[in-house]
Amino acid sequence: MYIALKHSHMLLVAISVLLFFTRYISSEVGAQFVKAKFFKIAPHIVDTLLLATGIALIFTVGYSLWPINWLTVKIALVVAYIIAGTVAMKGAGKGKRRVAALVALICIMGILHLALSKSF
Repeated sequence: MYIALKHSHMLLVAISVLLFFTRYISSEVGAQFVKAKFFKIAPHIVDTLLLATGIALIFTVGYSLWPINWLTVKIALVVAYIIAGTVAMKGAGKGKRRVAALVALICIMGILHLALSKSF
């Protein structure tokens, strides 16, 4: 069960990040294909499944969120990524959107580091 959850979670992470950057870069260059219904619905489905597998992994492995550890910091970075991603997609002004996309990328790199090293 653990291996299936872990691999599902990792696949969903890759899909989620790919969808985010595809949507962001496409909006920067004015591509119209990202206005398709798929690109409006798929990120919500993928992110919901990503959250579900993450929660399932926490319960399967039995990690504790307190005291503050790598998992607590990872969850905080996920929240920051969601906020930055929202600003990058819907923010006013190109400069603000670019900074938010950069912050989202930094959050992704931090999440990946914590997931691989499990240290903080």
